[in-house]
Formats: sequence, structure tokens, C-alpha cells
Amino acid sequence: MRAEFIRKLMDLVEDYEMAGGQTEEFDQEDFSSWLLTRHERKIPAAAPNQGPPVNGLIAMYLSFMSRYAQFYSRRVFRDSAIYSDDDWGVLVSLYPFQKMKKTEVMRKCIMEKSSGNEVLKRMLKQGLLQEELHPSDRRSKLVELTAAGRQAFESVQSGIAGLAGVVVGDLAENEKLQLLELLNRLHRYHKPIFEEADGQEIEQMLGVTH
Repeated sequence: MRAEFIRKLMDLVEDYEMAGGQTEEFDQEDFSSWLLTRHERKIPAAAPNQGPPVNGLIAMYLSFMSRYAQFYSRRVFRDSAIYSDDDWGVLVSLYPFQKMKKTEVMRKCIMEKSSGNEVLKRMLKQGLLQEELHPSDRRSKLVELTAAGRQAFESVQSGIAGLAGVVVGDLAENEKLQLLELLNRLHRYHKPIFEEADGQEIEQMLGVTH
């Protein structure tokens, strides 16, 4: 049993060295970090009736993370004038004295036109936003925060800081940076599709047939 244990440890050390780890001296922190983040086993494609493949699992867990964040944010916004994460995105985009076209706000907040218009209309009615005609484009309007909108934003800052800490869970600092890099790459990939692709193109990407 002891010999088998040592052999497996030696295999780990060899994998660590092949991954670029330095073995001249024992760096416990670096080796422990590598153990926690290594991906030494490839996940095979799922066979029929044996669960989703890796892409499906990633999409599923990203969806779960969005729901967890919304679960926490509802507690943060409960006693404020902020109704939803969409409201929060609008406040962040315009705070403290930014002026933007409505379409720019929706694009920055990754909101579809129909739902985004409803969010802005409600926030205008609540008195969190105000609007004015665009000085050079009379067909457009600019929106900005009112004093009430800025106060709503400021009133939940401590809760948002707490939410941010809870959402990242027990990830180590290097893991947070790795996750941030991956999420940023996905954001850069999807944003132009969201902004520019038409419905038919998106359906073709998704393999949707009618």
C-alpha cells in the first residue's frame, strides 16, 4: 500500500514538472495550487442517455451562476428602489452623471430592445431616470440619472460588495483571475453576435429549424 501511494505521488510530481512546475525546491503553495486547478483527466463525450457533454455542462453551470447571483441580488435590492439586475445595470452605466441614448444603455447592459424599453420606461416612471432630446439627433432621446437614481445606486453599495464576495465563493485569487479571463473571452465572443446578428443567423448558429 505504501509503495503504491509513493508511486502515485511520483506520477503527480512528474505531471507537475511537465506542466512547468519547478522541482529543484519544494514550493508548497505553487504545488498545492497546481493540484487544485489541474485538469489531468479528459472528460469524454457523453454517450446516449448518459448525460450532457462538456459544452452542455458549461452552459448549464453558467445558467446556474446567473440564478445564484439573482438569488442574492434580490436580498440586496429588497428595501431599495431597485427592482432587478437590469435596473442595477442601468444605474451602473449612467452613474453618476452620464448621458446616453436609450439604445446605448440597452446595448451596454446586454438587454434586448423590447425588454430594455420596458425597464427604462418603468425607471423613468419611478423617477430614477430623466430624459431629454438629443441635441444633434432629434429622433433620439438621452437618459440620465436623477438625484433619486444616484441615491438608489449609492444606497446598496455595501450590499453589492458583499454580493460580489459571496458569488465568487471560495475561489483562490489565481482561480479568480483565470475565471475572469475566460469569462471576458466569452463576453468578447458573444457581444458582437448579440448586437449585430439577425434572428435567422442566430437560429443557424443554434441549429434551430422550423
